[in-house]
Amino acid sequence: MTVDTLKEIAGKIATPAYVFDESEFAERAKGAKEQLGPEIGICYSMKANPFLTCKSFDPCALFEKLEVCSPGELHICMHHGIPADRILFSGLNKNAREIEEAWNAGVRLFTAESRNQLKALDETGRKKNDPLQVLIRIAADSQFGMDEAEVLDAIRNRKATPFIRICGVHYFTGTQKRNSSIIQKELAYLKDFCHRTEAELGFRIENVEYGPGLNVDYFEEKANSATDLEEIVPSLQELASVTKVTVEMGRWFAATCGFYFTKVVDCKQNGGINYAVADGGMNQLHYDGQIRSMKVPMHAHLSFGDSDCGEEAKWTVCGSICSTADIICRDAAFQNLKENDILVFLNCGAYSFMESSSTFLSREMPQIWARRKDGTLELLRDFILTEKLNWITGVRYA
Repeated sequence: MTVDTLKEIAGKIATPAYVFDESEFAERAKGAKEQLGPEIGICYSMKANPFLTCKSFDPCALFEKLEVCSPGELHICMHHGIPADRILFSGLNKNAREIEEAWNAGVRLFTAESRNQLKALDETGRKKNDPLQVLIRIAADSQFGMDEAEVLDAIRNRKATPFIRICGVHYFTGTQKRNSSIIQKELAYLKDFCHRTEAELGFRIENVEYGPGLNVDYFEEKANSATDLEEIVPSLQELASVTKVTVEMGRWFAATCGFYFTKVVDCKQNGGINYAVADGGMNQLHYDGQIRSMKVPMHAHLSFGDSDCGEEAKWTVCGSICSTADIICRDAAFQNLKENDILVFLNCGAYSFMESSSTFLSREMPQIWARRKDGTLELLRDFILTEKLNWITGVRYA
């Protein structure tokens, strides 16, 4: 967005506020589809930003699938009218009850992260007399997925789970990759895995759901190297020559559409340091890689009334939380920064806008109990469903 557009928006909204731009989100998805070509699908991992699943952003017109990783995210999709046959139900800790709930909602495609999940999926399929479509996730040095040997064993002994149909594999090793050679090696591994599975087990991998983990730059001081989608398209197309490929991303699709508006409410100098206190704070803005706020996020400075003339000075921008840790950035250069100016932080459309980690993935907030002197327990707060904090509650046009 241009500065003039940001100023126009700032004049219509109160701060602090997030603004997610429909056009930027759509262009990001359409641009990826054009580069990848018709043979490769794209999937939006909604944990990056659940608000982008509402009708205002029309995700079903942009993506073949949406990945959900919790019951809360499934409820958000149902609330927003996402067709169940467009949903991939993924993630750790899917139990039989949650799998059945998803099936009842119309979901038919699931990932399996463990032997236990394979069993729960098979039991649900048996109960419904309807074999479920399953992508087995291959582990990659993390708690997610199953070791390759276990994946191959599950395929080899698939007759033991007749109420699931293994239709492919899921593979994701991490995010913010800045070297395309890492992704190219992963794609070569997946191509080899498809060949080996067919040669050794007589089983064809029909689908590969792959998360490349492309990076997004957040800070003014960019890294020396970055991975662009264009660099990995040839390797993706090679894999697509042997199986159906879907590229799954959240951050890369969502980050650039997000803008965080916060107003400077107080300016002062302590110990020779210029401090600008904003009406937002660390409880509302977070960037991966932001180490003790020593990096300056990409931003725009909107000044109203007076001109932008004046000397440039270094400022520490703080939030309104009563904690010395509430520093958005240090030593950020501003020209004539003053109270009532608006600071707009860019690329906060993915993850960084989550007001608290308690709301992430739309899982429930925990119960709180008190243990009394006599050993009895008193419930102080029951579970709180956070999914209702992460969906549209009303529409008002600014």
